[in-house]
Amino acid sequence: MTFKHMSTYNIQSQNNLETNYSIGLLPQRNKKNSWYQDSSCRSKLDNLTLSSENRRILKKTQNFSFKHFVIARSPSKRDDVAIPSDFKPNIFKYTPQVQKQCIAWTKKLNWNFPANSIKTVFTNHIFNKIYIWRNTATTPIAYAICLFTDNFSHIAYVFYNPEYQKSLLPVRLVIQVITDSQKLGLKYCYLGRFSPKNNIGYYKHSLPNLEHFDYQNQKWLKYKK
Repeated sequence: MTFKHMSTYNIQSQNNLETNYSIGLLPQRNKKNSWYQDSSCRSKLDNLTLSSENRRILKKTQNFSFKHFVIARSPSKRDDVAIPSDFKPNIFKYTPQVQKQCIAWTKKLNWNFPANSIKTVFTNHIFNKIYIWRNTATTPIAYAICLFTDNFSHIAYVFYNPEYQKSLLPVRLVIQVITDSQKLGLKYCYLGRFSPKNNIGYYKHSLPNLEHFDYQNQKWLKYKK
């Protein structure tokens, strides 16, 4: 399938969060109130059923565990944030150790992710939930930074130990947020960029009920492999 889109950055919008996501915009990592347009995709959660491949990934990654944490921040008039009860007891604390760990991971993975942007997405952005993943040890091996509202979610940024780059862990991070979002009765789980032609987010092609935004015709289309 051919994906046609034009990348546009530093978009300023007065729309609420749900409207921005619905028209294919994504939040920029370096500025809380800036958006960009570039190959957005999502899982439609209504009547969602995991594929045999999705279930295989869940089974193969049972040795990993996670906990939810809330990102403490000031509420915004434009937010309509749902905080499930199992999130409430755990408040995430961003420490120098977390930043040092994420910087080291991104360098080894050759990701272009400046230290100030790492701190911004963890501490001063629209995101309000974090999944912290571990293996049998106590040291975190991955962080998934998310936004949860009353109607949709977005797994926005992930950081993980490079040792797991070729494992099933990265895709498990996404599947977990999708299934949790469905359990909460949300409509969509936004998944960020997806452009198989440009080798961007190719692993997402196997995610359930995948849709991508057609910027030319301004509508969401079901992804056809």
